[in-house]
Amino acid sequence: MDAFRFGVVGCGGRGAGVAHLITQIPNLKLVAVCDIDEARAKQLGEQLNVPFFQSFDQMLAETELDAIYVATSVEQHFSLSRRAILEGKHVLLEKMMTTSAAEAWELVRLAQMRGVCGAISYQLRFYPVFQKWCELGQEMQPLLIISSRNPGIMPPPYLRPEPWAGIIDFLTHDLDLVLWVAGKEPESVFATATRNAVTKTEAIDSLCAILDFGDFSGLTYGSMGGWGMPSVHAVVGQKGNVRIVGNGVEVNKWFPLPSGTFELVNDVVSTEIVSADTTDRMLLHFSAWVQGEREAYPLATFEDGLKVMLVHEAIWASWQSGQTIHLNDIKRKLEPSSF
Repeated sequence: MDAFRFGVVGCGGRGAGVAHLITQIPNLKLVAVCDIDEARAKQLGEQLNVPFFQSFDQMLAETELDAIYVATSVEQHFSLSRRAILEGKHVLLEKMMTTSAAEAWELVRLAQMRGVCGAISYQLRFYPVFQKWCELGQEMQPLLIISSRNPGIMPPPYLRPEPWAGIIDFLTHDLDLVLWVAGKEPESVFATATRNAVTKTEAIDSLCAILDFGDFSGLTYGSMGGWGMPSVHAVVGQKGNVRIVGNGVEVNKWFPLPSGTFELVNDVVSTEIVSADTTDRMLLHFSAWVQGEREAYPLATFEDGLKVMLVHEAIWASWQSGQTIHLNDIKRKLEPSSF
């Protein structure tokens, strides 16, 4: 089988890192890089000995490739992905997917029409400990799913007032994890957030979002002021609870006894220790999925990305209005006959 050919758009920190990684993975081939900053594209292209472009259209026209990895700012995600899809290219897109649910919905529809594969770079799904947590959490028949991380103050490029910047850009991973364990969309969302509580940059610096799935709830929260606070990934369910502890998943179950009391059973399920980022696993899985060798799971597909964007849209509306937002109200604004 020929090597799967990637072009990378966006030669900043994340894009450059992914481009370097592709060159180190067997069966993957980096064929071009592109950036609106020609000097940055040239520097990376020469480092990796591949053609470099300032124009995305020119790269598509002059390069034989199978897929595009989009690592630009969120504002360019929609237009670049749409252009690639129209050219029949598969797309692996950095998070968050787009700036709106409407843009995400358009990419989902277009990819389906053109018969191409699209996925979002939610690479936390490829850590063995998160995969085991998801599996065991679903077995617990969830009542509450929690995913919380506190990154500290975000780097300067993220300290912007847009609703997809600030800590929102970081916690989109956690929203995806909650939806992944839930296995469905929430019915409604209530959220609170702050600006300028930690930095005076107008960036969103804290978020608390409650997702109502009808028969259970989800909770995502975090703050740029939470540096040093432990991350929490837990599922409390009807059959017990599970939480990530280091590289394992702690499982607590209870069993009713004839006496009317309960026997409590505790165990820790160890998982493979991964010392590096799992983007390499995601890239390999994506290429295999595109070529029909395996199912999409655990990839976050465009459809999964749309679900996250619907929740983001509800978070923004709830925060601004102080009201609970029903996802059906957001869906009706996109395509009433399609949901």
